[in-house]
Amino acid sequence: MTEAYAVPVPKGYRVGDWEVREPIATGAFGSVYAARRVGPGTGLPPTAALKFLPTGTATPRRLAHLRELIEREVELYRRLRHPRLVRMYQTLTVDDPGRPELDGATVLVLEKAEGSLSALLAATPRPAAGPALLAQIAEGLAQLHDAGWVHGDLKPANVLLMADGSVRLADFNLAAELEGTHAYTPAFSTPDYTPPELLWTEIGERGRRIRPSADIWAFGVLAH
Repeated sequence: MTEAYAVPVPKGYRVGDWEVREPIATGAFGSVYAARRVGPGTGLPPTAALKFLPTGTATPRRLAHLRELIEREVELYRRLRHPRLVRMYQTLTVDDPGRPELDGATVLVLEKAEGSLSALLAATPRPAAGPALLAQIAEGLAQLHDAGWVHGDLKPANVLLMADGSVRLADFNLAAELEGTHAYTPAFSTPDYTPPELLWTEIGERGRRIRPSADIWAFGVLAH
């Protein structure tokens, strides 16, 4: 990952009704931490995952790029509520001028998972629950595609596993809404899960042109 996009948040840090606990993951566009609710938070669960997306100390060009990615993810979470997509409870903005590395960061308060498919496969390369998990992932993709969206970055790290064994698709920074048969997404993806033709396609002003078939390719690689 690009180190500049990591968001170091100290344990015990407060944002909104939440207190940051241990780190969960750091990805290409931000960092995720476990959190517990310490405020009243009516209707909110006792625990959540906080995804910190850095917008406070970026250069203008990088800031514009990060805001575009954040807007994509927030828009999808707000518009889609499906059983196989991770749920977003809140969006918050850090207001802390004393910590310039955090000040201005966008925070997504998300449903907290027990783990990821990536971690499961690292421990058990051929899990007994594999067929059932794949069926749920396919269901999640169908929900996305039926709603007119492409995930754009399906891979084991973006498949979350809940305490009851159910699956949630997550990390929608690169998700894009279809315009007819195709969509445009930033020219970032995980090469091992990207169709070969997209690795060499021309990048236009609006980004890379993709179709739902890109998610189907990634699903096939994941299943294999």
